[in-house]
Amino acid sequence: MTERSPATMRHRVLAVVVDSAIGGAVVAVVSGVVVTLSVLTAGAVSLFALLPAVSTASVVWFLLHTAMQGARGSIGMRFMGLRLEHAADDAGLGFGRALGRNLVWALTGSVIVGFFSPLFDASRWRRGWHDLAVGAVMTDAVPVAAPRRPAPIERVPVAAVAVSAPPVPVVERVASVPAAAPAPSLAPVVTTAPAAPVVIADPEPKDESRPDPAWAPASVSPSRGIPRTLPVDVISTIPGVPHRDGRPASVEQVAPPVIAILRWDDGTRHTVYDASLFGRGPGQQEGRRSVPVRDETLSLSKTHFEIRADEQGSWVVDRHSLNGVVIVRGGQPQRLLPGQPARIWSGDVLELGDRRLTVESAR
Repeated sequence: MTERSPATMRHRVLAVVVDSAIGGAVVAVVSGVVVTLSVLTAGAVSLFALLPAVSTASVVWFLLHTAMQGARGSIGMRFMGLRLEHAADDAGLGFGRALGRNLVWALTGSVIVGFFSPLFDASRWRRGWHDLAVGAVMTDAVPVAAPRRPAPIERVPVAAVAVSAPPVPVVERVASVPAAAPAPSLAPVVTTAPAAPVVIADPEPKDESRPDPAWAPASVSPSRGIPRTLPVDVISTIPGVPHRDGRPASVEQVAPPVIAILRWDDGTRHTVYDASLFGRGPGQQEGRRSVPVRDETLSLSKTHFEIRADEQGSWVVDRHSLNGVVIVRGGQPQRLLPGQPARIWSGDVLELGDRRLTVESAR
């Protein structure tokens, strides 16, 4: 069974809107045809036929819509890239289960609260009462590629190389004054200086007690422009790079260690240097940074999780959030216990309700 990705709530709502609009268009077309025939036939086609015609069109559309849901998906689901599947496997739902699901949805929706039942499920699947009744899940039909671990950077030692410079011609001008000549003349004489070897020595031995940050470049030319995409507090701490205020670079400067580099499902990246709290609006806490995250899916809590590090590596802690934190490693999901730290590695994926966070780099 292949790894499945749950559909976002926004895509599910848009799929229902598209299917409802198509159903409304079908009813409108049938009603228009009946009214037009009644007018053209001067009442021979009674307007009382409008109700059975509309009812028949609605039932036909409902059955057709249900059959498409149980197979490859309705028009709205195909447009949004969604698919209904069994909760136990990735097989299609089938007409019978799809019909039961729609009937339960219609009955629970009659009391309004049934429309919001998917919000009561704290898991990442957001299964409503109609999904639970028939054992269905709404998945994303587009497969998500597993994150690839970056290849380690191999350091190549620099050996001492002796380069012999080519002979440098030296031009000397010698004054030659003939006896009969009224004025002196200068004759160029070319001599060759001995070649001097140029030796490139080994670089200064590395101090093992001082860590070498993985994100810092091995060597930076002072004349090279500094990218503006780097954080301001990092530019002035890269060894060998001048400060913004013009002060010379110092070899004593050491860049702050990076705890983790995180990438959200919308492409936003966060470089974590200190213990940090993430959420829609985390409060201030001593010794920790507050990192607010924009979340239109409302999957994140006000203070959802924490990223920190120690001598052993980087850790994530669920700060008693509503949707919790699930670590997916090697395709195997594992839900965290609130308040209990868990080690994170490069390539891990954190599922936070409908949001996904990839750990691009960790200690």
